[in-house]
Amino acid sequence: MIVVSTKREAREFCLQFLYHFQLPAFIEQKKEIDSVEIFNRMQEFKQTLGIELSSEGQAYVATVVKGILKEQVLVEEILVKYLKNWKLSRVSKIEHTIFIMAIYELKFHPEIPGKVVINEAIELGKKYSTKESAGFLNGILDNVYKQELNRND
Repeated sequence: MIVVSTKREAREFCLQFLYHFQLPAFIEQKKEIDSVEIFNRMQEFKQTLGIELSSEGQAYVATVVKGILKEQVLVEEILVKYLKNWKLSRVSKIEHTIFIMAIYELKFHPEIPGKVVINEAIELGKKYSTKESAGFLNGILDNVYKQELNRND
């Protein structure tokens, strides 16, 4: 059993869990999922991966997943607005998931420094996508952060 205890590890698990949510079996149901269902699916997913989340990590993942499901339309609109010369359909599922997580955190969790959110997104992109995705993620997220949210911390 792998113990996930840092915020970075919790973000990584959250990315994997959200990516899993995009599988066809979940897409139709995800707008109607309540907190209990998210918790149950998270428990099942943790067992599949052999992961144990700290209570802080579990709370973080549940908050982000519930928040993204609630605010998905707005977060997607922001993403599409900043994907200049790109169609959303051209963005890989993993990068799309990273964007959604980061934009959600930037918009709805101002207590987390924007540079931390963007850096974590870049690191996830390097690990789960390609090294080239780092520049793509950084460019879009930096613009969202500065232009959409008018933040520069």
